[in-house]
Amino acid sequence: MSNPLDHVDQLGVWLKDAGLALLELRSPSATLRLVNDGASVRVVEGEEIPSADAPSVTVHAPSPGIFLDRHPLHEHAIALTDSNVGAGEPLGFLQIGPLLLAVPAPQAGTVTDVLIAHGTVVGHGEPLFLLRPIEGETS
Repeated sequence: MSNPLDHVDQLGVWLKDAGLALLELRSPSATLRLVNDGASVRVVEGEEIPSADAPSVTVHAPSPGIFLDRHPLHEHAIALTDSNVGAGEPLGFLQIGPLLLAVPAPQAGTVTDVLIAHGTVVGHGEPLFLLRPIEGETS
Protein backbone atom coordinates (compact mmCIF):
# COMPACT_ATOMS: atom_id res chain seq x y z
CA MET A 1 0.00 0.00 0.00
CA SER A 2 1.33 3.44 -0.87
CA ASN A 3 1.84 6.25 1.62
CA PRO A 4 -1.16 8.66 1.50
CA LEU A 5 1.26 11.61 1.64
CA ASP A 6 2.53 10.55 -1.79
CA HIS A 7 -0.82 11.80 -3.17
CA VAL A 8 -0.98 15.25 -1.53
CA ASP A 9 -0.01 17.04 -4.74
CA GLN A 10 -2.83 15.36 -6.69
CA LEU A 11 -5.32 16.06 -3.87
CA GLY A 12 -4.26 19.71 -3.98
CA VAL A 13 -4.93 19.88 -7.73
CA TRP A 14 -8.39 18.34 -7.29
CA LEU A 15 -9.15 20.69 -4.40
CA LYS A 16 -8.23 23.73 -6.48
CA ASP A 17 -10.07 22.45 -9.60
CA ALA A 18 -13.23 21.84 -7.56
CA GLY A 19 -13.04 25.31 -5.98
CA LEU A 20 -13.11 23.85 -2.47
CA ALA A 21 -11.53 25.85 0.36
CA LEU A 22 -10.66 22.97 2.70
CA LEU A 23 -10.07 19.23 2.67
CA GLU A 24 -9.44 17.52 5.99
CA LEU A 25 -8.56 13.84 6.36
CA ARG A 26 -8.38 12.30 9.83
CA SER A 27 -7.20 9.06 11.33
CA PRO A 28 -6.81 8.15 15.00
CA SER A 29 -3.15 9.19 14.88
CA ALA A 30 -2.97 12.08 12.40
CA THR A 31 -4.82 14.89 10.63
CA LEU A 32 -4.07 16.15 7.13
CA ARG A 33 -5.59 19.53 6.31
CA LEU A 34 -5.27 21.06 2.82
CA VAL A 35 -6.27 24.73 2.55
CA ASN A 36 -7.02 26.39 -0.79
CA ASP A 37 -6.69 30.19 -0.51
CA GLY A 38 -7.38 30.73 -4.24
CA ALA A 39 -3.75 31.31 -5.17
CA SER A 40 -2.26 28.09 -3.82
CA VAL A 41 -3.02 24.93 -1.87
CA ARG A 42 -0.99 24.35 1.28
CA VAL A 43 -0.76 21.68 3.97
CA VAL A 44 -1.64 22.90 7.46
CA GLU A 45 -0.50 21.12 10.61
CA GLY A 46 -3.11 19.59 12.98
CA GLU A 47 -4.78 21.95 15.44
CA GLU A 48 -3.96 20.31 18.74
CA ILE A 49 -1.66 17.79 20.33
CA PRO A 50 -3.27 15.93 23.21
CA SER A 51 -1.49 16.21 26.54
CA ALA A 52 -0.53 12.92 28.19
CA ASP A 53 -1.27 14.13 31.71
CA ALA A 54 -4.59 15.92 31.06
CA PRO A 55 -6.48 14.51 28.08
CA SER A 56 -9.00 16.88 26.59
CA VAL A 57 -12.10 16.26 24.55
CA THR A 58 -12.58 18.23 21.36
CA VAL A 59 -16.16 19.26 20.63
CA HIS A 60 -16.75 19.37 16.88
CA ALA A 61 -19.42 21.14 14.85
CA PRO A 62 -22.26 18.67 14.22
CA SER A 63 -23.20 20.51 11.02
CA PRO A 64 -22.03 23.37 8.83
CA GLY A 65 -23.35 26.76 9.87
CA ILE A 66 -22.54 30.05 11.56
CA PHE A 67 -21.11 29.50 15.05
CA LEU A 68 -22.81 31.50 17.79
CA ASP A 69 -21.36 31.47 21.31
CA ARG A 70 -24.67 32.82 22.66
CA HIS A 71 -28.36 32.71 21.84
CA PRO A 72 -29.25 35.65 19.56
CA LEU A 73 -31.54 37.08 22.28
CA HIS A 74 -28.82 37.03 24.96
CA GLU A 75 -25.79 39.28 25.49
CA HIS A 76 -23.29 36.84 27.02
CA ALA A 77 -21.59 33.67 25.78
CA ILE A 78 -22.99 30.40 27.14
CA ALA A 79 -19.69 28.59 27.73
CA LEU A 80 -16.74 30.64 28.90
CA THR A 81 -13.19 29.37 29.35
CA ASP A 82 -12.80 27.69 32.78
CA SER A 83 -16.57 27.19 33.18
CA ASN A 84 -17.94 23.79 34.17
CA VAL A 85 -20.60 22.19 31.97
CA GLY A 86 -22.72 19.08 32.33
CA ALA A 87 -23.16 16.38 29.72
CA GLY A 88 -25.68 17.51 27.12
CA GLU A 89 -25.64 21.18 28.15
CA PRO A 90 -25.37 23.59 25.21
CA LEU A 91 -21.97 25.15 24.65
CA GLY A 92 -23.08 27.31 21.73
CA PHE A 93 -25.24 27.21 18.63
CA LEU A 94 -24.93 26.75 14.89
CA GLN A 95 -27.19 28.99 12.85
CA ILE A 96 -28.36 27.39 9.63
CA GLY A 97 -30.66 29.91 7.95
CA PRO A 98 -33.44 30.55 10.48
CA LEU A 99 -32.64 27.34 12.42
CA LEU A 100 -30.52 27.30 15.60
CA LEU A 101 -28.86 23.97 16.35
CA ALA A 102 -27.43 23.57 19.87
CA VAL A 103 -23.87 22.28 20.21
CA PRO A 104 -24.06 20.02 23.29
CA ALA A 105 -21.23 19.05 25.63
CA PRO A 106 -20.51 15.35 24.97
CA GLN A 107 -19.70 14.84 28.66
CA ALA A 108 -19.31 16.79 31.89
CA GLY A 109 -16.16 18.87 31.94
CA THR A 110 -14.43 22.23 32.15
CA VAL A 111 -14.19 24.37 29.03
CA THR A 112 -10.46 24.89 28.50
CA ASP A 113 -10.63 26.71 25.17
CA VAL A 114 -13.14 28.23 22.75
CA LEU A 115 -11.53 27.67 19.36
CA ILE A 116 -13.89 29.65 17.08
CA ALA A 117 -15.00 33.27 17.27
CA HIS A 118 -18.69 34.22 17.48
CA GLY A 119 -20.18 34.67 13.99
CA THR A 120 -17.61 32.49 12.16
CA VAL A 121 -18.79 30.19 9.37
CA VAL A 122 -17.77 26.61 10.22
CA GLY A 123 -17.84 23.30 8.39
CA HIS A 124 -19.06 19.94 9.63
CA GLY A 125 -16.59 18.45 12.09
CA GLU A 126 -14.64 21.67 12.67
CA PRO A 127 -13.26 21.86 16.25
CA LEU A 128 -15.20 24.38 18.36
CA PHE A 129 -14.29 23.76 22.01
CA LEU A 130 -11.81 21.87 24.17
CA LEU A 131 -13.12 20.26 27.37
CA ARG A 132 -11.18 18.74 30.25
CA PRO A 133 -13.36 15.90 31.57
CA ILE A 134 -14.38 16.11 35.22
CA GLU A 135 -12.98 13.09 37.05
CA GLY A 136 -15.64 10.72 38.33
CA GLU A 137 -18.26 12.00 35.88
CA THR A 138 -19.58 9.64 33.24
CA SER A 139 -20.80 10.70 29.83
